[in-house]
Amino acid sequence: YPGAGEDSLSDISFSVKKGETIGIIGGTGSGKSTLLRLIAGIIKPDSGTVEITAPKGKIGYQPQNPYTFSGTVEDNIKLGVHGEADIEKIISDCRLEELKKKRSSALSGGEKQRMCLARMLAGGYNLLLLDEPLSAADIETSAQMGKYLAKECERTGTTLLTATHMPSQAEIIATKILIMNNGEISEYSDIEKLKEPKSDFGRKFIEQWRIL
Repeated sequence: YPGAGEDSLSDISFSVKKGETIGIIGGTGSGKSTLLRLIAGIIKPDSGTVEITAPKGKIGYQPQNPYTFSGTVEDNIKLGVHGEADIEKIISDCRLEELKKKRSSALSGGEKQRMCLARMLAGGYNLLLLDEPLSAADIETSAQMGKYLAKECERTGTTLLTATHMPSQAEIIATKILIMNNGEISEYSDIEKLKEPKSDFGRKFIEQWRIL
């Protein structure tokens, strides 16, 4: 995918099983966001196909700069509800109880991300595509929310692909890691097998972040 204004992708081919959680990692400009946008159907590939078995309307996509609606935190989360969802529990689990009556426009960057993540989790989606969902959170909050996200996906059987520039965060959330470099897949494997990456870039990237 050359894509005007997008990071180009080439020779991308991989599959994800239902219920798997995939952490997409790589440096700035490696193609992480473009890959998620392709899967979400926001942009179209110049060649090849993207095949998704999740029913239409059951795919949730959260961009790197998630959109917030006017109103309170609670109002924003309720807008995402599809089917049955325990809003109060989601608000509590996302550490938003003290903020639920606060206007969304008054939130910090990390608070907005948690609110939007809660809205996504309230959607009852079969497939979640999240682009840097916790990039503005502090280390402790990022770890706690990452564990919660992984637990919720496991509980509900939700398939998750999440892009992050922090491999340590992907390690908390994902069971598989996809490493991207210059628009190509450098590594794709169970996280346990990445202790010894096969590619030179994979070894350098993992060593740089010291996540294993």
